[in-house]
Amino acid sequence: METINSRISLVRKQFKLTLSEFGAKLGRAVSTVSEYEKEGKGITDRVIEDICREFYVNEDWLRTGEGEMFRARNTTNEELALQVGKLLKTDDEFTKNLFLEYLKLPPEMKTLFEDFVHNLAKSK
Repeated sequence: METINSRISLVRKQFKLTLSEFGAKLGRAVSTVSEYEKEGKGITDRVIEDICREFYVNEDWLRTGEGEMFRARNTTNEELALQVGKLLKTDDEFTKNLFLEYLKLPPEMKTLFEDFVHNLAKSK
């Protein structure tokens, strides 16, 4: 049977984070995060709130397993850029700004930029 502990582990694995990386995002030690993932360990409301806020997790799903893992919401470009940064495991301001500027490009410029990036990758 799936528990809140296993769902916390699923969230961490969804973002491909180590215990240490997941803990750093939540301001918690590795050993603490490890405890969260152990079956039968109690999870405080504060921990649930932090996970839901940091990773946009649906609180009902985290607590009960019902519904979707992530919250449905209208995402701003800024929030989307932050999520891309999380997935890329970077807080780099350049990466965030590059992504935001890309989103502003008209379709034909996006195509040119994508071609440029593909050619750049091929030249390595």
